[in-house]
Amino acid sequence: MVEPSLVCPLRIGIARTEVDESDATIADMRAALLRDGAVSFRPAWDDGLLDTLLQLCRAADFLPETIARVGERTYEGGDKAGRLLRFLLERPSFLLWAQAIAGCETLHHVTGLIGEMAPGTQQGLDWHDDLNDGGLRRLAVTVHLSDAPCEGGSFEIREKGSGRTLFRQDAQPAGTMTLFRIGPQLHHRVTPLTGGGPRRVFGGWLSR
Repeated sequence: MVEPSLVCPLRIGIARTEVDESDATIADMRAALLRDGAVSFRPAWDDGLLDTLLQLCRAADFLPETIARVGERTYEGGDKAGRLLRFLLERPSFLLWAQAIAGCETLHHVTGLIGEMAPGTQQGLDWHDDLNDGGLRRLAVTVHLSDAPCEGGSFEIREKGSGRTLFRQDAQPAGTMTLFRIGPQLHHRVTPLTGGGPRRVFGGWLSR
């Protein structure tokens, strides 16, 4: 399991998002992203904001979804928590910060939704690369929103050619964020749950 950094480089509020844009922080996070394919951390959330997201998720109906050649899950009907998260992340401060970490061209948009996986089902996502967007996506982001501990449901990244695993992460406390690379040389997947849960995660993309 890859533990998030103990350093909090990000504070997310309903009015603004503050980032640690120091050279040392950017360099450390860029190094982790290049080495492991991902960097994970626990932002500080303004009082009540994370609880609001969790309450919206609890109140939502989650609808079945089959993703061709990838797998099955359910997704948040009504998109209330997902819409709020996209609003919070699609701020210039966050996008410029993520752009500096990734070393990519200008990022303009955040897309994505909140998905759930439950134990005792066929839900899970097999190896895929997220390059089904016409070439606009530059970086992916997840935010953990589970209420209960999960067993299984691991997120993994590997090199396509060698099959070498670069990154593996089990379920994390609510609010944990991960930025990870996508590209033709990389695959990622989420394994099925074996107990606990459900596993609830916002999965999105930062695009040019």
